[in-house]
Amino acid sequence: MIECRQYPRIPVDLQVYFSTTGNTSIREGTMFDLSAGGCAVASTTSVQSGSAVRILIRATDLGSPITIESAAVRWSNHGEFGVEFVGLSEIDESRLHRLLEVTTSPRIRPS
Repeated sequence: MIECRQYPRIPVDLQVYFSTTGNTSIREGTMFDLSAGGCAVASTTSVQSGSAVRILIRATDLGSPITIESAAVRWSNHGEFGVEFVGLSEIDESRLHRLLEVTTSPRIRPS
């Protein structure tokens, strides 16, 4: 099978908060897959494919959260959903790339 994704996916385990457009309720989930262009989230809250969401990524390695102002839900299935990042500030985009670097670089363990 040929991989057709534009960006490589990286397995992660990050807490996220999200809300859908038109709904002020903040929901919680766990991001388990991340790339420069999107992510996958597991949550007890169901989200419909085609919805627009705003996501806050708790990136403890960076010290403060990353805000994805606009993301489109591309798929939703059994408590999981995948989004494509549509709009984020330059600062958050830079921080997202830094998070991807930190996540993929090997950790040096003291001996």
